[in-house]
Amino acid sequence: MPLIAAPNGGTLLYAESGPAAARPVLLLHAALQTHESMAPLVEVLEPLGVRLVRPDLPGHGRSELPGGGLKALSIGGMADAVETLIDRLGLGAPLVVGYSLGGIVGIELGLRGRAAGLAVLASRIRPAAGARATFAPESIRQRSPLWARQLAEKHVATPWESLAAALGELLATWPGFDSAALAALPVPLLVVQGDRDQMVPLEQGQELARLAPGGSFRLVPRAGHPELLYRDETRVAVKDFIGKLLC
Repeated sequence: MPLIAAPNGGTLLYAESGPAAARPVLLLHAALQTHESMAPLVEVLEPLGVRLVRPDLPGHGRSELPGGGLKALSIGGMADAVETLIDRLGLGAPLVVGYSLGGIVGIELGLRGRAAGLAVLASRIRPAAGARATFAPESIRQRSPLWARQLAEKHVATPWESLAAALGELLATWPGFDSAALAALPVPLLVVQGDRDQMVPLEQGQELARLAPGGSFRLVPRAGHPELLYRDETRVAVKDFIGKLLC
């Protein structure tokens, strides 16, 4: 997989598929995941003939953190790194699909004018008071020893335990998005959320779709946070949204 130098000394690994001259679509993964986790969307978007670009967000997978390490981890810093990738690959203002943490970074890109359209899947717009406990490494090990082993295999650049603790701190202390800024979000927006999501309150997704001038909301029944990306309703909604923006 290719690597680029990210701002302040980090690196960003990314995967790419589809015609180089086609309309670019940027896929941004969730916290503690990698570009590989976006495979369910690759499967449905590839037939549209788009150029798919999937980075490992800073500190995740094989993407190295910039100077300052985990203490400097921030939503803005992640968006900075992705912006560097956009510029380096000449993507202009790509269509962006973000899942959970990736959706938060996607919203930041949209507010910066670096997205032509935005699909946000199960993403917060406000801080998560319980994030420290949710992302505590020991809690993760207790909930799923198998997942803990998988995380150790996925995250090569940064030990997953350190990354998880830093993400918990980030999401608990991040101030969230300003409502007035969201009300001026200058791109078409699709928000998709499951009705059984225990990590992102349903009202946050509904608020985002309501505030954004070009916002629409899709509720996926009987879907929690982890499985939303794998539900057919989600994948069809994203495919239809991207397909309309290609016309």
